[in-house]
Amino acid sequence: MSQEGQQRDIISNNDQSTSKTTHLERTSNLKRQKLSVPSKIIKIIQETPTVKTFKFNPSSASEFSFLPGQWLDVFIPDVSIVGGFSLTSTPQTYKETNTFELAIKYSNHPPAKWFHEQANIGDEVNVRVGGEFVWDSLKEKQEQTEHVIFIAGGVGINPLISMLESICQDKLLDKEKSFVKKIRLFYSVRTFNELLFYKRIEGLNKQFPEMLECSYFLTREDPVHKSEFYYKQRIGKKFIKDVIEKEREYLEKLKCFVCGPSAMEDDVIKFLKESGVDEKRILFEKWW
Repeated sequence: MSQEGQQRDIISNNDQSTSKTTHLERTSNLKRQKLSVPSKIIKIIQETPTVKTFKFNPSSASEFSFLPGQWLDVFIPDVSIVGGFSLTSTPQTYKETNTFELAIKYSNHPPAKWFHEQANIGDEVNVRVGGEFVWDSLKEKQEQTEHVIFIAGGVGINPLISMLESICQDKLLDKEKSFVKKIRLFYSVRTFNELLFYKRIEGLNKQFPEMLECSYFLTREDPVHKSEFYYKQRIGKKFIKDVIEKEREYLEKLKCFVCGPSAMEDDVIKFLKESGVDEKRILFEKWW
């Protein structure tokens, strides 16, 4: 079964059974590592009014590894519900610093609530890597992927920022061997202040102006910047159609990665298919 089919099954199962609501239940049919690793919080950053980034140092580096896009099962002492949060840093950064990061939005869900209201530097949790919505550079190179489209809604940027930055780090490491030639990021939020990792993304945009093109969509306010890359609208059918038209000659070398609210994903995936993108080249993850 394709990755798309696997992710669809999770959602359809949720629709049929209201009891299947926890992270572990929603992802029960996805691959995950067997071991959990104790990891200590070493830094906390307020990214936006509702999102904090937590930087961790795992106690056993040899037992911890991940691919860009994967998430963590997070086991918190005295919190009975297991959290599920996407990694927002890269394997390359982990290799260099022995640290990884999670960006967590505030909510009343016990794990997120604990991170925002109780977690302190020095606190320790156990984490376990899982997930199949990934950027696997070896696999993508074998499949001759040269063009990539990332489409994010809200905190759906989390797994995609790891993928995007990982590709850019590979290009820095060896420009000659880097096989990705074009990346387009389309990122939709309600207001400019909710653009998570904006400075980080724009830093990559300036560093790789020929490879990377970033467009931002604000649905509830006018853009702060006036340019062709800032829009007061949702990511709609016409926009997707126009973009895919630009990619027409590269469709067999194109991969699309989509992550955001369920209704947005449904629309975007539909628009991509209607524009001629093979469903096998559309990868996505749905958690809600």
